[in-house]
Amino acid sequence: MNQQPECQRLRGIGAPIAALVAAWLGLSGAGRPSAAPLKASSLGLQNNPRAVGGDSLATIVEKKPDQLMRTLPELAGLDAAASHPPLPEILNKAGQSVGAYFRNFVSTSALEETVQQRLKLNGKVDETYKQKYRYLVISHSGRSPTDLEEYRTDKKGRPAGNTVLRGAVLTLRFSYIPIYLHPDFQSDSNFSYVGQQTMEGHRCYVVGFAQRPDTARLWVKLTEESFSYKVLLEGLAWIDASSYQIIRMYTELLPDASVRDIKEQTTEVTFGEVHFKGIDVVFWLPHDVVVYSDWSGRKFRNYHRYSDYQLYASQTKLIY
Repeated sequence: MNQQPECQRLRGIGAPIAALVAAWLGLSGAGRPSAAPLKASSLGLQNNPRAVGGDSLATIVEKKPDQLMRTLPELAGLDAAASHPPLPEILNKAGQSVGAYFRNFVSTSALEETVQQRLKLNGKVDETYKQKYRYLVISHSGRSPTDLEEYRTDKKGRPAGNTVLRGAVLTLRFSYIPIYLHPDFQSDSNFSYVGQQTMEGHRCYVVGFAQRPDTARLWVKLTEESFSYKVLLEGLAWIDASSYQIIRMYTELLPDASVRDIKEQTTEVTFGEVHFKGIDVVFWLPHDVVVYSDWSGRKFRNYHRYSDYQLYASQTKLIY
C-alpha cells in the first residue's frame, strides 16, 4: 500500500484498519493512507462484539460507570467513587503530558512482532501468521504533532514487504493514539471522568472521550470495494494519577446507526517506559497492541509487541 501523503499539510497521521479495509485518519478533510496488524491476556481482549449501531447510540461519555463496566471487562476493579481532581484539571495536566510526548518525540527503531489471526464466527482462530520487523518512527523536530512517519524494514534496514492473511490488513501508527488528548485537539471531543483503576502497576484516572461530529478535525475513513465510511472514534484513557502519563488507551468507533457493515472495530494500546542512553527524558511508547475487527461477520485480530527500542538516525530517506 502506498505510503506517500495525499496532502502536504498532514503527514503521517493514521489509524488502525481491518479486513478488506483501507483506513485514513484525516485533518480538516485531508489524510494519509494507513497501511498494513502479544499478549492478549495483558490487554483484556474480549471476543464479544461491541456493536457500533444497535438499540443505543449513547457514547462512552454519556454512559455511567456501571454501564461501562458491564460491557468493558477492561474496567474490572474500577473504583468509580474515588475522589479526584476536577476533570478540567486532569485534562489540562494530561494535555501537557501528551503535548510533551509529541514535542520531545525522537526518531526510534523497535523490534516489532506481529501476529495476524483470522477468526471463525465463533471467535476461535481459523488461521495465524507471524512476522518480525524493525519498526521505525521518524520524528521531524519543530513540526506539528501529526508529522511522525512510520516504516517497517527487514533486518538489513530495507523496506519490508507486508505479508498478510487473505482479506486482512497489517495495522500500524499506534504512536498517534494519544493525540485525542493533545491540547490542540481536546476541543474536538467530549470527556467524562469514569473512576480510578490500577493499570500496569499505576494508579490511574480513567477518562472517557467521544469525538464531536460537529467539530472533530481528526477522522477515520474506512473503505472497501462496495462502500466507504467516514467515521469518528470514542474510547478510554488510563492516566497516571501522579505523572499524568498515558498508560493505556482503548478506542472504538463512535456509535453511528448508518455504519451497518461494521459490527466492531477496537484498538487497545499499552504504553511502556523507555530510556535512551544520553537522554534524560523518559519516553512512554507503545508496548502491546491488540486490534479486533468484525466486518459483516469477517473477524480478524492483530497483536503487536514492541521491544528493543533504540535511537534511530539516518541520512537516507526511506522511499516506498
